[in-house]
Amino acid sequence: MLVRYKIFLAFVAALCFGAGVFSLGYSMAASGRSIVLGDFRDGDGSALLSEAIDEIRSTAVDPPSERALVRGALKGMIDVVKKSGDPYALFYTPKAYNSFQDLTRGSFSGIGVWLKEKDDLEIVSVLPDTPAVEAGLERGDVITSIDGRPVEGMTSDEAVARIKGKEGTQVTLGIRRGSEDLRFTITRAQIELPNLKAGTVGEDVGYIRLFGFGRGAGEQLRNEVKRLLDGGATGIVLDLRDNGGGLFTEGIEVASAFIEDGTIVIYRERGSEDIAYEAEGNAFQDVPLVVLVNEGTASASEIVAGALQETDRAVVVGTRTYGKGSVQEVVPLFDSSAVKLTTAAYLTPGGRNINGRGIEPDVEVDDPAAQKARAVEILRGIMISTTGSEG
Repeated sequence: MLVRYKIFLAFVAALCFGAGVFSLGYSMAASGRSIVLGDFRDGDGSALLSEAIDEIRSTAVDPPSERALVRGALKGMIDVVKKSGDPYALFYTPKAYNSFQDLTRGSFSGIGVWLKEKDDLEIVSVLPDTPAVEAGLERGDVITSIDGRPVEGMTSDEAVARIKGKEGTQVTLGIRRGSEDLRFTITRAQIELPNLKAGTVGEDVGYIRLFGFGRGAGEQLRNEVKRLLDGGATGIVLDLRDNGGGLFTEGIEVASAFIEDGTIVIYRERGSEDIAYEAEGNAFQDVPLVVLVNEGTASASEIVAGALQETDRAVVVGTRTYGKGSVQEVVPLFDSSAVKLTTAAYLTPGGRNINGRGIEPDVEVDDPAAQKARAVEILRGIMISTTGSEG
């Protein structure tokens, strides 16, 4: 997911209910009187909400707290936003928002899986040396329930917040694996979430698997590329498979590590002129590069893959990417909760909108087991053509 932050200055006033007239009334059977709480057009929503809260708090037999009522109203607003065309809209409780922030900080207590939300809540990656590995979870497993609660209608963010928890506590997952229905009870542990891991294939090919775009991902990638080149590598395979994205700025940083100048991505916000984000220089411009992608490559990963492909900086190998060309903004509220809204779209350097379409690879390789080997083969071919000899 692509995220940028700003201070939230107007709590209820900045959220509108939509066009038209809205009325809310109720009857009191004992007295027969009817009280109309509001009849308003756009702009009067905050007054109606305040009046409704006051009435509920003063007349209900067992009234909820004001905080509970406001949060309920916020959840209702987000549901309206979703139905109006923003499938990524979400309300975070303080606990869920803190959980979300953990993912960008790179350290949290949980089990160690990446999830993909499309038709099902699917595990697309199981991190090494984590409770998920020890329990036997596998890539491709579909989560059907969390602690007995069905996940139907639950977003991946909501599922992650429920799976995570205090170190040493347990979570029980219902899993569908092929035709089998399985159940796993897993003890949570502290997880250090790496942005990447790096190594070599043979002596000449550097391999970098980028798991996400948390804080510092761009700088870490630059450091690893330099280390690999200093160690004798003459080309790089950048693996973005099952990388669901992260911070927008880190996506630009990662692409800038390989593109010396020019546009990386175009940012389009309603009512504003397009903003072209440019490469930041000091790139490994001449290093042969192949990028691996699949259907789990999304958001910030697609910014990187799209920029490298359209500038002819890399050969993209694998399968068509997810196709998430929208930008979500997570807006913190004063009580430590937050709302997530789609605020913009991004386009590739050539102005291509990939939302719902994805990025088609230059070389299609459907078999996941064969993708990495094919990428290495293509990279070695590029290395030979540029140097005149292998290695």
